[in-house]
Amino acid sequence: MNFATFDLNLLRVLDALFIEGSTVKAGARLGLSQSAVSSALSRMRHALDDPLFLRQGNRLVPTDYARGLQAPLRE
Repeated sequence: MNFATFDLNLLRVLDALFIEGSTVKAGARLGLSQSAVSSALSRMRHALDDPLFLRQGNRLVPTDYARGLQAPLRE
């Protein structure tokens, strides 16, 4: 991953997804549409080469890789 070209705004979306566990709720928290959050998640998945969140029922559950990013993200 090239950090020089990584959009740091995606980190706000990632944090909202951790909190909400849903693209709809994360979008509402950030003032974005569900499709904008889904698109941001897709870009993060591509950049980080990990699915980051997996659907479990009607919630998104972070992968082990994503969980490893959660604490540093909050700091």
